[in-house]
Amino acid sequence: MKILKLFLFWRIGLIILTFLGSLIFPLVENGGIGAIGAGREFDFWASWAQWDGGHFYNIAKFGYSGPNEYAFFPLFPLLIKFFSLILFGNLLLAGFLISNIAFLIFLYIFYELVKSKYNQKTATRALITLISFPTAYFAVAFYSEPLFLLLSALTFLLLEKRKFIEAAIFASFASFTRFVGIFLVIPVTFYYLESIKFSFRNLNLNIISIPISLTGIISYCLYLFLKFQDPFYFLTVESTWHRSITNPATTIYYYLTENVTNKPFNDYLDVFLTLAFLIILGFGIRKISLSWWLFSLLVIIVPASTGTLTSMPRYLLGAIPVFVLAGIYLKDRQFMQIFIWSSSLILQVVLAVMFVNGRWTA
Repeated sequence: MKILKLFLFWRIGLIILTFLGSLIFPLVENGGIGAIGAGREFDFWASWAQWDGGHFYNIAKFGYSGPNEYAFFPLFPLLIKFFSLILFGNLLLAGFLISNIAFLIFLYIFYELVKSKYNQKTATRALITLISFPTAYFAVAFYSEPLFLLLSALTFLLLEKRKFIEAAIFASFASFTRFVGIFLVIPVTFYYLESIKFSFRNLNLNIISIPISLTGIISYCLYLFLKFQDPFYFLTVESTWHRSITNPATTIYYYLTENVTNKPFNDYLDVFLTLAFLIILGFGIRKISLSWWLFSLLVIIVPASTGTLTSMPRYLLGAIPVFVLAGIYLKDRQFMQIFIWSSSLILQVVLAVMFVNGRWTA
């Protein structure tokens, strides 16, 4: 019940503050859903589906059409389409219900996962750190992040209970939601090998959980191969956003050294949060299981290996174990708790208002 109250207080507060922000601060034309434009008035609710949300909306409504849309994995728009059938065809309502319900369920599962593995105080600190994170508003927007968070948390929780097949099924759904879901095969593999004491003599039927966890992305790759003869077409079209495979260290170095005093606000936020997560992981290598650590590292490093850190503050939400580390680090540090949570929430509100008003934030 406490989690539900926390979620409702945060969610209603976010709605009120962003609505007021849309009345007070300038609106920006961007051609997206809900944004102002030629012959279009501002729509507050639809504005929560701007930018990438617009691609998910179009895929749900028309199917994949433009080449760049294949960078967006299918599960979220498929669910939007399915649930819209019982909501009189209202795609926006379907998407928002999926996102908000998925995030609320995720919060419960995440809390139970951390509490069972560590303790109640760590779980509470980790939960508050996550919900106050500067880009947590994307977890209730028309985006696939909350669905990915839910599927990832379910995978980890079921692995803790040694339910390997069930965990692998949710991992496969995660890889059908976002590309980095493929890295859930790491904890699936580690937990299974640990259960058989890393001995091939103890192999059992649960070993099929490893290939099962990859069926989501394999299915999408097969679809792309049949349509384009390119199973990795979702990577090919990343060039639309000026992304290409690059050493992540080179990308970070560029952000730290080029035009240091003359960057857009987003660039500073992108590199700061990316480095913060890497530093937290670096110091926490012995505080969480190796499979959790490797999963988080890849969730951060792979998007940072595309020559840009654009959207990293949003992608970082998927590195769930980092928030667990934050919960561990904040133990008995009340001043740090207040400072980090309050400053994060203030920044979250600012970014959410900017997002709703039509600006690119992550």
